[in-house]
Amino acid sequence: MAAYAHAQCTVYNGQGNAVNNPQWVSCSGNNFTLFLQSPNNLGYLIIDWGDGSPNAVVNGLVPPNFISHTYTAGIANYNVTITDTTNNCTINGLVVMEEPVNASIQIPIGGVTQTCAPADLIFTNSSTDVSQNTTFTWDFGDGSQIQTFGPGNAGQTITHTYAQNTVDCVTEVTLTAESFCSFGNPIEATFNPIQIYDLDDAQIAADFT
Repeated sequence: MAAYAHAQCTVYNGQGNAVNNPQWVSCSGNNFTLFLQSPNNLGYLIIDWGDGSPNAVVNGLVPPNFISHTYTAGIANYNVTITDTTNNCTINGLVVMEEPVNASIQIPIGGVTQTCAPADLIFTNSSTDVSQNTTFTWDFGDGSQIQTFGPGNAGQTITHTYAQNTVDCVTEVTLTAESFCSFGNPIEATFNPIQIYDLDDAQIAADFT
């Protein structure tokens, strides 16, 4: 009976697959209407849309019928819980509303883009359209370990220490941003040139100026 209940308790996700743990992603930045439909006959349903609105109560859902709910435009995640009391099963879904993130790097006021190693440089994550699902990675172009941050890195400054003998004078910094609306294709921003001199390099550069 348990196996039957699990097979019965599915709805179509955003890719059109019938699953027990669906995800629906909206990247438009507009209102999003979720259509719940199942390949199976579902029984008496109690649906918590996850946005604070009243629960929906449906006395049976038979294909190709559907039930819909509209989410107001915004950047948010909503946990949807569909309880089928007839078949004694639950579907746990996720609605993601966001826009494609835009990765961006800036140098803060007073910051510099060249220095003699070892020394610190400071960068600002000026990315926009960041959601709670966004992941950032920083590559400072000197072979050091890539650093990973959550969405809270947006708007923040980050300090990186460039050691001696790690950069051959010129490099670039790369900030990568990824979220649901990246669809597996992270968005990159680069800042260049970053000029890191060792003491000998700095003297050579000075001799040619």
